[in-house]
Amino acid sequence: MSNNFITNSAENATLKKRLEELISVSTELKFLVGFFYFSGWQEIYKKLQVNPDVTLKILVGLQVDKYLRTIVEVGLQDDTLSQEEHFSQFMKSMGFAINNAEMDNEAFYNQIEFFIQLLDEGRLIIRKTLNPNHAKVYIFSLNETQISLRNTFITGSSNLTKAGLRNQEEFNVEIKDYGFETAEAYFDELWETAVPITEAENGTKIIIDFLKNKSQASLITPFEAYALILKTYIELQEAKKISDAIIRLLDENGFEKYQYQLDAVNQALNVIETYNGVIIADVVGLGKSVIASLIANQLGKRGLILCPPGLIGSKKENSGWWEYWNRFKLYNWDIESSGNLEAVAESIQKNNLEYQVIIVDEAHKFRNQDTSAYEALMDTCRGKQVILLSATPFNNSPADVFSLLKLFIVPGASGITIEADLEGRFNAYNYRFKRLSNILKNHNSNDPEKRRKAERDYEKMFGLIPPIDLAIVRGNVNAMANDIKNIITPVVIRRNRLDLKTDFEYKKEISNLSEVKDPEEQFYELSAEQSDFYNRIIRDYFSETGHFKGAIYKPNEYESIKEDEDKLSEDDNRTFQQQRNLFDFMRRLLVKRFESSFGAFEKSIQRFLRTNKMVLSFIEKSGKYVMDRKIIENIYDDTDDAEDFTFKAIKEALEEFERNAINHTKPKLTKIYDIESFQFKKEFINDIKNDIKLFERVEQEIKSLNIIKNDPKLKAVLETIKEVLK
Repeated sequence: MSNNFITNSAENATLKKRLEELISVSTELKFLVGFFYFSGWQEIYKKLQVNPDVTLKILVGLQVDKYLRTIVEVGLQDDTLSQEEHFSQFMKSMGFAINNAEMDNEAFYNQIEFFIQLLDEGRLIIRKTLNPNHAKVYIFSLNETQISLRNTFITGSSNLTKAGLRNQEEFNVEIKDYGFETAEAYFDELWETAVPITEAENGTKIIIDFLKNKSQASLITPFEAYALILKTYIELQEAKKISDAIIRLLDENGFEKYQYQLDAVNQALNVIETYNGVIIADVVGLGKSVIASLIANQLGKRGLILCPPGLIGSKKENSGWWEYWNRFKLYNWDIESSGNLEAVAESIQKNNLEYQVIIVDEAHKFRNQDTSAYEALMDTCRGKQVILLSATPFNNSPADVFSLLKLFIVPGASGITIEADLEGRFNAYNYRFKRLSNILKNHNSNDPEKRRKAERDYEKMFGLIPPIDLAIVRGNVNAMANDIKNIITPVVIRRNRLDLKTDFEYKKEISNLSEVKDPEEQFYELSAEQSDFYNRIIRDYFSETGHFKGAIYKPNEYESIKEDEDKLSEDDNRTFQQQRNLFDFMRRLLVKRFESSFGAFEKSIQRFLRTNKMVLSFIEKSGKYVMDRKIIENIYDDTDDAEDFTFKAIKEALEEFERNAINHTKPKLTKIYDIESFQFKKEFINDIKNDIKLFERVEQEIKSLNIIKNDPKLKAVLETIKEVLK
């Protein structure tokens, strides 16, 4: 390829490298770009630093706005706008371009001072085209040392962004031998009619003030840092103090008075007052339920405790959450099972129960926002103060963490980050997380297509050519995890035993806490027949390329051909990914059940078999399918000699399903599938039938091997328990 073409496809052919070479020998730069993104500034600022004679004119052709997860360029034309209004639009766009997660890094903070210096010296001049302009032109007036060369310009697809300069493939051409005067005349004509930005009245001053005081690069003086620390210290001293009555309650009920718990209550009360909710995430055994009960007592409001059925306990026997209810005098509180949230939400609405505070125990179980249970929980928590209890809030994807935050934080006005759009930030994290996960999962896959996709993600994210360096990928994952932890720190209280042991005050209390020893490995041996069966389950039946198709979990894939996932609409891509993830989850669930115990595996196989038979019968009777098993189960008749489904029952169930959709009481993205319209109807039905045959075969093998009775793991565990009890 001619060296006039710049495609970013190799290290010696990136636009970044060519711009750096030309900037170092130029006296004037004229750049017509979509918008002046700071990611692009970071790529060229070093060469601007070492050339004190160069002047840079930036002509911005578009505005930028936030759309869903990303910053996007928009061309808005309004001939009625005054110059002041054009300037205000530019400043708004500049805020979007600077105050976003991509710019929250050390390099940006170090470079912003030089940017301000260029503005102050008048060496950086910015104007905005009067009308939207999508062109990208880079014009270079070379200094006298380049007398043997002509002035040159570059035009093509690259915007002044990090991606446009080096990370993604582009097509640009550098022209030296003709057209320079025409290109410069085109730029100058646009420049003359453009809206002044830095040259507007107080324009430079306003931009510099914004960068110094209103961006995430705001400069902080030593005195301001001291004042902030002093303010924080005073606020901590003036933090809400729990009443003496609480101390008496602890004493009267035989609870130890741990200072780390009392401090957590004080901290939580302040967090709730500021952010309307808090996540108590201490590790198991440090007393999250006690802390939550103390908070509930101190708030003195009507509340609702939602917990798994097994933790409710008995009011009569004074156990479970009923024990806390009684001991901490939460007489104005109700306790309900989180396993039946839809009915709870409906009851609250129907009976106009005016709860002010909600406690959610084991809150991590509600990290999937696309379930009816989550929607019911969201409705229950809306407008109320929320206390979430979970020992494992961080072992999930960014989307899962964000789902918990949304239970009490308004995503568009969170207050826990400089950037108000918390949803956009977490969408960006989730985008990265999915691709990083794909790289780690499939970099060495036996499936060539999955391996190629992992390599494409690696190239796109890191600008590097395979082979994949897993250290780089894992480093990026760890950095993102730390970013997320830093973001949610204001609303999370989390300590482990090591934290308490190293705290000057708390370490005095830790000796009273129970200690959990490290687990010990337990070995057991499978018989030859069991070992063969294990290999069939893991390798042949439920591996990624195994016999199990899981058609009922991904009907979307049978509706039509999905040629390119990346070109799907956002809703279609979301549905596709959700169903693909659901199938993968179910496949892995069966493997985990098998590794857990043979008894658990047998029950799972029986449930999967029954579900697939129900679905097949439902489809054959109605020609429809809904991915809501409750709908099908509610009208399924499994009595002898009875029809599985009647036409009347199906009709009424689907009509109710439609009504629920209108009233938003069904899970998101659940729809009624018309099987007759499926492009791959035959394959869909056949795959369900094949899964039924597979489950029947596995069920028969379980019986033939008699593995429930002859479970070596169970025998090994029982022997160990006997030894411990001796």
